[in-house]
Amino acid sequence: MNVRPNLVGGYTILERLGRGGLSGVFRALRDADGLEVALKITSLADLDPEFRPQERFEREAELLGRLSHPALPKFHDWGVTLDGYGWLAMELVRGAPLSQFALRPAWELIPILIPIAESLAAVARGGIVHRDVAPDNVLVAMEDGRFAPKLIDFGVAKDLFASAAAGGLTQHGAFLGKLSYAPPEQLLGLPKGQTLDFRADVYSFGLTVWELLAGRQAVAATTLPEIVNAHLTRSWPRLDLPPARGGPAPKLLALVERMTARRREDRPSSWEEIVAALWQALDEVRPVHRELEQKKAELAPFDHVPPPEPRQDGAGADAPFPEAATPPAEAPVEDVPVAPAPALAPTARLLTRELLLGRVVLIFGIAALVAALAFALHVVVSAPEPAAEAEGLRPAIAGRDTGPPSAAGAPAGRLLVALVPGGVLEEVVDEAGRRVAGPRPLPASLPLPPGAYRARLAHPESGCAMTVTFDIRPGGTTRVLESCLGGE
Repeated sequence: MNVRPNLVGGYTILERLGRGGLSGVFRALRDADGLEVALKITSLADLDPEFRPQERFEREAELLGRLSHPALPKFHDWGVTLDGYGWLAMELVRGAPLSQFALRPAWELIPILIPIAESLAAVARGGIVHRDVAPDNVLVAMEDGRFAPKLIDFGVAKDLFASAAAGGLTQHGAFLGKLSYAPPEQLLGLPKGQTLDFRADVYSFGLTVWELLAGRQAVAATTLPEIVNAHLTRSWPRLDLPPARGGPAPKLLALVERMTARRREDRPSSWEEIVAALWQALDEVRPVHRELEQKKAELAPFDHVPPPEPRQDGAGADAPFPEAATPPAEAPVEDVPVAPAPALAPTARLLTRELLLGRVVLIFGIAALVAALAFALHVVVSAPEPAAEAEGLRPAIAGRDTGPPSAAGAPAGRLLVALVPGGVLEEVVDEAGRRVAGPRPLPASLPLPPGAYRARLAHPESGCAMTVTFDIRPGGTTRVLESCLGGE
């Protein structure tokens, strides 16, 4: 096909991208805005009139115009030139054929297959049978760092919504599509009154997946009788996916078996079912799944560690501390019976690794705690207590939070404040706003009568300042632990 740059009005053809029969695909620019497109051009005048090329071409354009899915190329425009060339302007997909992804790990292939199945679901909802699903009719591009497949070539698609009055475009006995991926019902025909449906594409998609996993075509015959017989007898072997590529993957292989069933009634009942099965298969072939199984196998010996045997020296499990079972000091060390330790050889390395990890985490935790305490502010308010509580019923305050031990039992209400060295208790005011104490260096201990107060504390060197509100009431104790806030 000799094509000149200005063959299609409104477009400038730059280069040929591919060819097939009487059609070619070209890279072109749309003159109106410079958009780069893929221009598919077919010489309709050179096709057999019995093939009804003009009607078939217009049907393809109409089908593409009513489809929309991220895994389908965007359709821009179409037309027929005065000299009999039909053209379709579509999204330019810069990608490699799906066939080049054969023998990739299953966890890489399935994310590519899921969008293709979803696009075929959109095709089926549009009342269309693609009839030519094959590895070379899927281009895989890169978008945002991910593989983005595009299903192309609707040249032999069948419109199930076409009215009977319009008449079928396929003549009796004619075959359209690639024989190696065609379902038996497409090769042999269907009884009168029945027609192809989405399950024909399911079969072709299944053989496509089989080829990607096996690295070769399922049907490798060359003559028409051999090809038909291969489809009818399913002469290709069962898949066996090695572990290095995600195997054994029983869910994935079972799905391929169902999709390539000879009887279409035995294939999955919807594309949605296939998409769901592919997601389940992805879960079983991810590397993280195998890693988790390996970790479980490593931890399994813990289930078989024998429980410790009862001690023979009278110190049983109820002994509060290990020292309770220590032999008498006068007993010679060599005479003390030593029970053999449980055999934990299978998990020794695992335990060592876990202990080292625990120590690292503990060290970092202590460092973080020390850093946090460097700016910690402790305020403890101890209220006057009734006489009954003074006889031993006073509420206790945890020693690490109360400051000086002598203050915890103070008979009068006290404000105990501690800050990092250099801190200052600027002032303490009562609920009427009267200043009752301050300024004083910290730590500070102030005897205060019952009431409501507000204290302002600061640390000039760090610029840390805080206002604390507290109550002193008979029989009650208030404890406040805050963190320094930056001063204004």
